[in-house]
Amino acid sequence: MANRFRNERIEIKLTKEEKALFEEKMKMAKCKTMNHFLRKVVSESNIYVVDLQPFREIQGSLFRYANSVKPNC
Repeated sequence: MANRFRNERIEIKLTKEEKALFEEKMKMAKCKTMNHFLRKVVSESNIYVVDLQPFREIQGSLFRYANSVKPNC
């Protein structure tokens, strides 16, 4: 194995449900092996980072406003 091009190993543990979902998506991607599927997902997927802080501030403001309003009951 020392002479192989891909000689790094990653091991993951999944629940039965996660494994079923993994296999379902692997079939949808038409990949024959888990190795091929994982390399495809890692190399072709984009990662997006979204800053939700402004929305958290708006949510906090709405929460404070809603708590300050008294119901007409």
